[in-house]
Amino acid sequence: MSLHGHPSPELIYEKVKRKIPSISLATIYNNIRTFLENGMLREVSMHHGSLRVEPNDHEHHHLVCVRCRQISDLDPENLGPVRIKAKPRGFRVTRIAVDVLGICAECAGKVVSK
Repeated sequence: MSLHGHPSPELIYEKVKRKIPSISLATIYNNIRTFLENGMLREVSMHHGSLRVEPNDHEHHHLVCVRCRQISDLDPENLGPVRIKAKPRGFRVTRIAVDVLGICAECAGKVVSK
């Protein structure tokens, strides 16, 4: 079983429940928390209103549709360099995550065709 994209715990639960009917949603959340703490997963933008996760396998940013809440990956070279000019006192940057908010092609097409 594999999940692609940026699944929510509920979607993971639905997929796993097909293979393990006795599993609970709480177990899914507990495992996600463990994977997040161990760096195996990372949390994706909260602009869509619910927790989404993805494998922590490569650095990238996200395009987030403000209408349908679809999330797409954006490679860093397509964004350009992101730098913090002033280091906040006592704050050590561990990762820079950029979310580009907009309207995806599918939603833009729906607006045009109305």
